[in-house]
Amino acid sequence: MKQKFKGLATYKATHGDGIGIRGSRLTRRKIPVIPVERSAANISQTFDLGDRPRFHAVIIYQDISAGRRAKHFYDRVIQELAGAYNFSLELWSFQILALPEIGNLAAQAAAQADFVILSMHGKAPLSVQTRDWIERWSGRIYEYKPALVALFDQPKTWRRQAASTVHYLRSVADNAGINFLYSHFFCRSTN
Repeated sequence: MKQKFKGLATYKATHGDGIGIRGSRLTRRKIPVIPVERSAANISQTFDLGDRPRFHAVIIYQDISAGRRAKHFYDRVIQELAGAYNFSLELWSFQILALPEIGNLAAQAAAQADFVILSMHGKAPLSVQTRDWIERWSGRIYEYKPALVALFDQPKTWRRQAASTVHYLRSVADNAGINFLYSHFFCRSTN
């Protein structure tokens, strides 16, 4: 059964042979696909992606610059794994996660991802809404065990506050039984 969700402020890009297969690396299964908006048309198709396992990442970003930084990080990861996987990516902003229906969709997608990348500045604590979303997401992790990756600005901008955010995210990862990585990751914008 395919579901259509129109007007979401998310962007789903697929790198590889097609759109919409998600499942563990050991098993293949088809699940509902959120269509990608391209121009005026929605695409709502599921294609057979062949024998390559899928690598699904979800980026949760604080603002546009944090989103660009996370996308650049993701691009570097897939460059290293090119040809071995079918790649898919979903991007969600911190602001949209506060909307209950959309936040639940993002939590479900992130619970089934291989990588969840949180990209933020680290100058201020995570908002209550973002922490609530992280708790909802981590409570949905059962079959899949995504790695949680936290990306921050350059180290001099995130010392004290980011340390408490790292501590919080590490405890969430430990409670969910998932891997946690964090880094300061800087990329220069081309715009």
